[in-house]
Amino acid sequence: MAEENNEVKVEKSSSPITKIILFGVPAFIVQLILVYFITANILMNKAGGTTPAVHGEEVATEETSKAEGGEGEAGKSGQFIYAIDEIIVNPAKTNGRQLLLTSLAFDMPSEASKAELEGKDFLVKDMIISVLSGKTTKDLSDIEQRDSLRNEIATKIEGFLPDIKINKVYFSKFILQ
Repeated sequence: MAEENNEVKVEKSSSPITKIILFGVPAFIVQLILVYFITANILMNKAGGTTPAVHGEEVATEETSKAEGGEGEAGKSGQFIYAIDEIIVNPAKTNGRQLLLTSLAFDMPSEASKAELEGKDFLVKDMIISVLSGKTTKDLSDIEQRDSLRNEIATKIEGFLPDIKINKVYFSKFILQ
């Protein structure tokens, strides 16, 4: 009888490898699936999505152009682009130890605005450098503040050159080292 009890105990106990295969592998697969969906749906929307403020600005731009009589100008976004290649700036409080290399482009509503901005190239570059050099590396590296940086550059240029209207500012290169 003692031998029968021992045999029963041996049959009832399962090996640790069997437990890992039965419980561990499915749990691991479920975790992978959860991580994928969280990354794809939540984090990517926050990192790559647009904020409601940007949509509000685009609507305001369309309304402004319609009010000014330029009914079709808002739909022509991307037609008149003025690009500035490779501006190098020392951010604030870095004592020249860090650099920002950036390239910008301005979406203009008309060819006349683009031509006027091209004619004032040195002034525009100086304004961009003054805005960017006034920011710390923490401010420049924060992706969420990139839209406010675009707005600040556009506002400064439009304030200094009142005849110029900028639809949008684009960064084609933004390297902080």
